[in-house]
Amino acid sequence: MPQKLINELPAYFPESLAQRGKIMRLRRGEYLFHRGEAVTWLSYILEGELKAVRAQPEGAECVMVRGVSGEFFAESSLATDRYVCDGIAVCATRLLLVPADEVRQTLCQSNDFALGFALAIARQARKQCSRYERVRLKRARDRVLHFLACESSPEGIINLSAPMVDLACELALEPETLYRTLAELETEGFLERNNRQLRVIGMQSHEVAGS
Repeated sequence: MPQKLINELPAYFPESLAQRGKIMRLRRGEYLFHRGEAVTWLSYILEGELKAVRAQPEGAECVMVRGVSGEFFAESSLATDRYVCDGIAVCATRLLLVPADEVRQTLCQSNDFALGFALAIARQARKQCSRYERVRLKRARDRVLHFLACESSPEGIINLSAPMVDLACELALEPETLYRTLAELETEGFLERNNRQLRVIGMQSHEVAGS
């Protein structure tokens, strides 16, 4: 296992486990797995973004979970035999796939890995809860403000790994509505845009809350 790859993994991730894994590269729109397939791997995203989706009765896509660089993806599948969603690359993505059975075994044997994995999953669960709360907001402006508040770095930066149309899907908005809302926030001085980078300039707490 190259040292460069080891350095991309969390400190708690056992090198012996990583050695049993394999690297996979996906292009935008390629499937990592399909619904109903047997669960054989745990995925760790080294670079890129993935989404787990289900098709709604009328054919629309329902995004259940998203994962980005530095996160496990579809980790809840460790508790099942088969995937319940489709796993699709949002953009060019590089993954480490580790045998699921060996992950389960290592969790039982290594306290450091078990704790690190549990804390990582807790952080990801908090992020998903924010996403679910966001799409419950009625106004497009409130959803965008919520996204900016929750997803920006301490410096107020968000680097989007995928096109704006994917962010619109994430926020359950029409692309035109998202573009208009971002333009309004930029005009009002809350936001700066530079290609796929968003920078939050100033935002009052009441704006974030949508009150």
